[in-house]
Amino acid sequence: MRPNPAVIPSIESVRTAADRLRAFLPPSRLIHHEGLSAALGTDVWLKLELENPTGSFKVRGAYNVLAAMAPEERARGVVASSAGNHGLGVAYAAQAFGAPAMLYVPTTAPQVKKDGIRALGTLVNDEAADYDVAMDMAKAHAAREGIRYINPCLGLDLLAGQGTVALELLEQRPDLATCLICTGGGGLLGGMGAVFRALAPQVRVIGVQSEETPNLTWSVRAGRVVDRPVTPTLADGLAGAIDEDGLHIGQYCADDLLLVPEAQLAETIAWCHRALGLVVEGAGAITLAALRHGHVSSPRGPVVAVVSGRNIDRARLEALL
Repeated sequence: MRPNPAVIPSIESVRTAADRLRAFLPPSRLIHHEGLSAALGTDVWLKLELENPTGSFKVRGAYNVLAAMAPEERARGVVASSAGNHGLGVAYAAQAFGAPAMLYVPTTAPQVKKDGIRALGTLVNDEAADYDVAMDMAKAHAAREGIRYINPCLGLDLLAGQGTVALELLEQRPDLATCLICTGGGGLLGGMGAVFRALAPQVRVIGVQSEETPNLTWSVRAGRVVDRPVTPTLADGLAGAIDEDGLHIGQYCADDLLLVPEAQLAETIAWCHRALGLVVEGAGAITLAALRHGHVSSPRGPVVAVVSGRNIDRARLEALL
């Protein structure tokens, strides 16, 4: 399959994003995990995107979008919809550029994410019943005010920013063979997949979702966009519908797409805290859950699991522990 250049960023655009981010964001750490390596019989490394300032990879794409905007457009402000982490990224980037920002999030979004967005000076509307309603509200706001809507999962500048994770990985681990990517609407998968397809096509790219956030997986398997009702999930950062562009990302960028049961995800969040000393939200722990519970058949190493997202409400974490 050939990539759609209107959906998949070029490697040149990802390198431009890396240049923009270099002074703003240091590379995230890559750590080796002895226990998982021994259990799987191959080297396993963890890419700790949760150590970014906002607690996830989302700040990369958000910063690149605002950096690419003309100053006069930034001055008018931006609006976005988010399950939380994209909102934090947009708020952080908007603060860095001195741009006004408005975020629409579902009422069910973790309080820690809503509080974090507000603390960065961004207005938050959390009246939407679910993520998809929040997106509709944000798009209507953008059209009404004539300002930029920053999609959480699509857009060439956004995906180019997310793709910088893969550029870092290829510098840190040039012999990378398998990469597990937390996957919702396909923003991280699309950005990283664009880099791997262009520079390291030998890398096996695996997108991982929860059984309660399976829209991209189901759509790729069906060969058409499939939607399902919103259901409660620990992986709130991966929730939401996809469209034809998201389907193309899944078809072009993923060698495999896996679904992890919620019970295994819950157990893995607790394991991350006890074994690694890391606070990890569901969307961030999903790749480790896939590895720990045997969803990846015959993984070829070195294997890297992207661990993104530390923004989980304390009460939820304590309940899981």
